[in-house]
Amino acid sequence: MRRTKILATLGPASWDAAGISRLVDAGADAFRLNFSHGTDEEHRALLRRVHALGHRGGREPAIVADLQGPKIRIGDLREPQYRLTDGSMWVLDTLGAVGDDHRASVSLPDLPHAARPGDPLLVGDGTIELVVESVEKEALVTRVVHGGVLSPHAGLFLPRARLRTEILGPKDRADLALALEEGVDFLALSFVRDAQDVLGVRRRLRGRPESSAVGLIAKIERAEALHNIEGILAASDGIMVARGDLGIEVPLERLATEQKRLVAQANAAGKFAIVATQMLLSMVSSPRPSRAEATDVANAVLDGADALMLSEESAVGHFPVEAVAWLDRIARATEVAMASGEVRARALTFAPSRLEESVAESAVRLASDARAAAIVTPTHSGRTARLIACRRPATPILALTSQRATRRQLALVWGVTSLDCPSHQSLLELRRSAQTAARKVVGARRGDRLVLTAGYPIEGRPTNLVTVMEVDGVRAPRRGPEERPRGARRGSGGPGQAAGAARA
Repeated sequence: MRRTKILATLGPASWDAAGISRLVDAGADAFRLNFSHGTDEEHRALLRRVHALGHRGGREPAIVADLQGPKIRIGDLREPQYRLTDGSMWVLDTLGAVGDDHRASVSLPDLPHAARPGDPLLVGDGTIELVVESVEKEALVTRVVHGGVLSPHAGLFLPRARLRTEILGPKDRADLALALEEGVDFLALSFVRDAQDVLGVRRRLRGRPESSAVGLIAKIERAEALHNIEGILAASDGIMVARGDLGIEVPLERLATEQKRLVAQANAAGKFAIVATQMLLSMVSSPRPSRAEATDVANAVLDGADALMLSEESAVGHFPVEAVAWLDRIARATEVAMASGEVRARALTFAPSRLEESVAESAVRLASDARAAAIVTPTHSGRTARLIACRRPATPILALTSQRATRRQLALVWGVTSLDCPSHQSLLELRRSAQTAARKVVGARRGDRLVLTAGYPIEGRPTNLVTVMEVDGVRAPRRGPEERPRGARRGSGGPGQAAGAARA
């Protein structure tokens, strides 16, 4: 059972029903829609197509709507590509006209005030480097220092500019409304700077019934975000280490260590972390990854990433299914080596500060001591499952929930398999559901031990109980959930009292 999840971007190479089904069969756990490209009609049709496919292979994939955000981009070009040569002159203006190999329009009205002569500019993934020669009323005249291939809507980076733009522009607000109407599970926010950017979006979502269960992913792409990561983690549901733009904002030699630090901080905060950008870039045109890419993927698994993301590889590449299959293959092999001790993963240490964290810590330790076949956790919001997962137990985690949104969102959380389960259950019924889930997912047999968490004594209580049970109703030597905890009043709970999915 692979623990690290796979997030695949959908695009022309994979967005028909057959392509989506093949990606799920190959191992995709979630899908990303990049709202920087495509039309409203295409996005709406694609979202409906993913929903229509529903369950496949026993999994229900999560859907991430990736909003464009305040990224500065050049406009349309007359040709699909132009090559800018070293030493040539290139003009950036705000006139809105279609560009060519001599000039292009930029989506920044205040462009002439954003740079000075001598300032560097970077285009696309940073391979094209410009320097400002002069500033005119509505334009910047630049000289090409290092040329390259230019495509329409490429990103433009002004390293020395300090621009405070809104996290959601007019296009983002329209895209957000469409995404909510069509039922996405996560909104990925581009170019987040601090917690206020995330909280601002949360305020905008308030009062919209369709947004009540939508999670927010903060994309870490700016150097500024690195200094504010604790607040960003507290405000968001998870982060994406977007190495493309982040690799332009910070020195390239620091990118690997920043990735490790960000993933570690997300793990410690109980939030999921996605590692993204150029994971298997060569597979856009090749059926096999390079050796360096395979090593990069394995290291992201060793770092503790919850999910690995494919961008161009699955959206426009020639081998989208093969790219997912290779991520699956590399992740599985790395996890086997970690479990056997062949390689050592980063040690995760926590000092629980709240009761729910202590319960999660206890469940993980108890599962290890009891050699349990699975940790089974009923949950309403998924929080208990996430707190257990961030401790990276060797034991599989099974989350039981009646909430479809929670099941889908847990598709991005390391090591968690979520299953549909009624919310109103007695502790005895919960034990039966746990056994059924363990038999189905991990092949548990009579006598195998399970670690079960619950909200006791009544439904709606935070997760506050951890117990060991044996499959087929044979109790483990330790106290089972039917036995009344010491100090509990008679009549306050018991086998017939509803425990249900803890609202954790």
